[in-house]
Amino acid sequence: MIGVYIMAKLSAKERMLNTLKKQDGYNTFTTAQAQRRFGISNVSARIDELRQEGHCIYTNTRTTGDGRKVRYSRLGTPTKAMVQAALRAGYSFTA
Repeated sequence: MIGVYIMAKLSAKERMLNTLKKQDGYNTFTTAQAQRRFGISNVSARIDELRQEGHCIYTNTRTTGDGRKVRYSRLGTPTKAMVQAALRAGYSFTA
């Protein structure tokens, strides 16, 4: 068959991770943006699942020009101190 492609539909969690992994453009999102963009209501649960899978996702807070505080998520690299703290807490980084 020529020109037949099967496109698998990505889950909201996979689309979130793909957005966070982007090297150019916007690779962060707020809770409201994630709800609209990925069609999920409980964004923190999906972020927690990604963290459980070993992805280092930070949630930061910034203040907008009108004084509102907005939380946004981004993918990062853990510091040495964070890895040591996780190991002391009993987390394992092996599959």
